[in-house]
Amino acid sequence: MDLRERRSMNNRYKIEVTRKRIKNMYLRVKDTDGTLSVSAPYGMSDTEIRKFVESKSDWIEQTTQKMLIARQLKEQEPVLAPFMEREIRLELKRQLQRLIDKWEPVMGVKSAGFTIKKMKTRWGSCNVKSHHMNFNLLLAKVPPECAEYVVVHELTHLLEPSHNARFWSLMEYYLPGSKELRKQLAGFSAKDMI
Repeated sequence: MDLRERRSMNNRYKIEVTRKRIKNMYLRVKDTDGTLSVSAPYGMSDTEIRKFVESKSDWIEQTTQKMLIARQLKEQEPVLAPFMEREIRLELKRQLQRLIDKWEPVMGVKSAGFTIKKMKTRWGSCNVKSHHMNFNLLLAKVPPECAEYVVVHELTHLLEPSHNARFWSLMEYYLPGSKELRKQLAGFSAKDMI
């Protein structure tokens, strides 16, 4: 392993180069400290590696910026007292159950229950084989119509597993205006939440 500072990247990035028995070069940014990790073939020169990294400067900037924002949001996220989180979970569970009870007969589907979880990248998920759904705890902080959109979205997966044209057509059929609700939901981020 070869660990170096590269002045060509404005002294901003530490680059870790690992030479391997591979054909192409690969680059990733470590989320722990922002180090650029390059995997390169054994025969690749330092100059070729430097040019490769420099050619990816836009991607590196975007990726490190996203990581910085994610880290800041996580630091800003207040810690909930256990009893407060329990209350929020209970209220969300009641809200989601009312929505499921409302929509299952309308859509002609039956779920096998749901779990509320802290999820980083999804508002909900549905296991189409077991019919069990998962919902993000952060739904407790979005407008009720957005939570309803997520419930209908996951129940729609019981009719159409993939996000194809039929799926979106069914969403619009059962929940007219679902496209606008989807955009509204996409406008929320962790800083707006719990």
